[in-house]
Amino acid sequence: MFLSRDLDHEKAQRRRGLLGYSKRVVNLFLSLWPFTHLVKRISRYAPFRWLFKPVVNEKVFQVTFVPVSEDIPTPQDTAIPRLALAELIKASSHRFIYNGCICRQREGCRNYPQDMGCLFLGEAASRLHPSLGHQASVEECLEHMEKMAALGLTGMIGRLWMDATAMGVLHDFRNFLVVCFCCDCCCLVRTDMRKVPQHLKRGIKRLEAVKVTVTDKCLGCGTCVEACFVAASSLREGRAYIDDHLCKGCGRCAMVCPQQAIRVEFDERDAIWQELLSRVQPVVGRAP
Repeated sequence: MFLSRDLDHEKAQRRRGLLGYSKRVVNLFLSLWPFTHLVKRISRYAPFRWLFKPVVNEKVFQVTFVPVSEDIPTPQDTAIPRLALAELIKASSHRFIYNGCICRQREGCRNYPQDMGCLFLGEAASRLHPSLGHQASVEECLEHMEKMAALGLTGMIGRLWMDATAMGVLHDFRNFLVVCFCCDCCCLVRTDMRKVPQHLKRGIKRLEAVKVTVTDKCLGCGTCVEACFVAASSLREGRAYIDDHLCKGCGRCAMVCPQQAIRVEFDERDAIWQELLSRVQPVVGRAP
């Protein structure tokens, strides 16, 4: 009786546009996942690079890395970015924890847990289907973030039309924010990106409050060059060189450097918080 009533309520909400797609429908969208790799690989060829531009322009695709991983060597308190991200979670009007990581599940990740997934923030998060996860408290989301940081995963916040479309909340896209915890082996934004044209990477915005520098410990081994997903790192005169214009501030190079010769430094928490807030305030709304 109660199940029937809940199902009727869910159908009514769907008809009124108050509830997103169920897990079954989302999985139909995700069956197209293999094509994402193909799209990125052929995007460097004309006319494909212009064909795909409308779906990766900055209005529908904009992400920012927040280096929350505990594996990133830094001379400062590694909690600074996490505290800033925590403020974002607290400021959000609604919070939703997804059951699993879409990228890791689709790629069959063996390096990190597939069952620990994204956070969704903003008004649209209140309309995500319960079969996808659950509405979460601030405390639960903060605990989730700390677990991800302890695993060495990199934080990424963004507005992704692909996620909003697959989950049935595209009509409320402006109020939908994704908080991913990415691995370099599976993340849709970080894999197969080295040869993607630069104009298709403009939606990946670096936090200006994050600084990445190479110290005198560098031996020029090239590990960071291989690890950088946007080809911002190269070797010059026998040592690593990081192009600030290309670097996205994810901290991956510092994590993999065997000499710990790359440092990631942060401005004060308030500086990171204000920069994040200026980018996403219209999306997350205000906490009730």
